[in-house]
Amino acid sequence: MAWATEMKSLVSDIKTSTRDRLQFVKNNQKDTHDLLARFNKELKEMAADIKAFLSKSEKDRMADFHKMIKDIRARVKDIFGDTHDLLARFDKELKEMAADLKDFLAKSEQTRIADFKGMMKDIQSRVDAIQKHVAELLGDYAGERKEAHGHWGALRKMEAKVAVAKEKEEEKEKEAE
Repeated sequence: MAWATEMKSLVSDIKTSTRDRLQFVKNNQKDTHDLLARFNKELKEMAADIKAFLSKSEKDRMADFHKMIKDIRARVKDIFGDTHDLLARFDKELKEMAADLKDFLAKSEQTRIADFKGMMKDIQSRVDAIQKHVAELLGDYAGERKEAHGHWGALRKMEAKVAVAKEKEEEKEKEAE
């Protein structure tokens, strides 16, 4: 009998717990639906407000846009005018500079030729000095190379002797074992 009472009590607790959880879920579901409905209503109101604002301010925005475009076009026109004037001035100055340079070159040709010959003599003497120095360096290099070759040969012979001695020592150690 005690078991039956306990089972009835347990079943009653389970039913109560299930009822409470179902009620909690229903309440959460209702709250969620209410919240979504409120958000949807607020979004529709905001959309209507924005639409009304944009339709009312369209004339102002269009007027501002047209003014801005007019200002941009005026500035571009000024830039084109300034550029044209600047290019004309550059062209004029370039022609003047070319004429001045032509006169200068015609007048100073003899001086330039003499300066060029002097410069060429100086360059030739430097080239000769460089060639002499290179020949000396190559001679020194050949001697040093020959000497290094001899040292490398001696090192190889010494290395071979060390290797032979090491092999003999290893053979002695193997025989001793």
